[in-house]
Amino acid sequence: MADTTPEATVVPINRESQVRDTQQSFKLKDVQVGNKDGRGLPITQVYAVQSGDYAVYQAGEVMVHFADEQEKAQAQRRAILPLSSARAEINALVQGMACREIFNRQVADALQLALDGDMGGAKATIGAAKTFVLARRAARGRFQYLKWSFGTAAVLIVLLFVASRLYPFQEASSDLWLAAKAGLIGASFSIALAIRGRTVALDTELLDNVTDGTLRLLIGVISAGVLLLLFASGIVPNLKIGDAIFSGGTLTWQTVLLVGFVGGFMERLVPDLLEKRNSQIGGNGSGTAAAIK
Repeated sequence: MADTTPEATVVPINRESQVRDTQQSFKLKDVQVGNKDGRGLPITQVYAVQSGDYAVYQAGEVMVHFADEQEKAQAQRRAILPLSSARAEINALVQGMACREIFNRQVADALQLALDGDMGGAKATIGAAKTFVLARRAARGRFQYLKWSFGTAAVLIVLLFVASRLYPFQEASSDLWLAAKAGLIGASFSIALAIRGRTVALDTELLDNVTDGTLRLLIGVISAGVLLLLFASGIVPNLKIGDAIFSGGTLTWQTVLLVGFVGGFMERLVPDLLEKRNSQIGGNGSGTAAAIK
């Protein structure tokens, strides 16, 4: 026997219309802690409520519920539009920060000022919030830079000790490993001294901070080794630091340590010495060529 039961009609679900209906059904009076806003997120804090006009609250981030009247709501949207860019930047920067509530309060105050017609105060408030969060991120970035730099330095110093055991140098004047260790310490000391005034990436840019710190340490190690070679080969016969003059013919292990430390600490020393030496050779090049000819 054939089944004569009418087939069920399948009605497609319109998600967008459901969201729109939810937002329309959420009224100003519904902005209360514990309720869900028009996006379906729970309201955790209400910062300001102007009866019949607007409410500023937190539901994941700082939000504004405009007036239920459509025309007034449009005017309020236009009122806070100049704050949108700074507000978006702050919301992105505060992700994962423990003191996020401080910035949320400042953003809420700025939005309230804008809705009340004080755009100058609103811009000043949200500008201060942005400056504050950038300063906190920069401070965390400096700590991140130091942490990874010194962690890298610890790894490098272990590698240098291993290399010095496997391939030792007999003479102090040619001990590149000793100079490299001193150069690494000098570069680390330079980083520690300059970190307050050094421009580093925010802590959100981990790769940049790790790369910059590692390169600075590697430059110190290489500069120390090159400076020792310049002394030992006689290309740079002497170096004056303060009242002390160091020459390649009197390289003890103490001198090697000091030369390596200086090479690592003064980032531009070796490049400047090579550039100066190159200019001297270039200046004498025509006379040398004429003599050979």
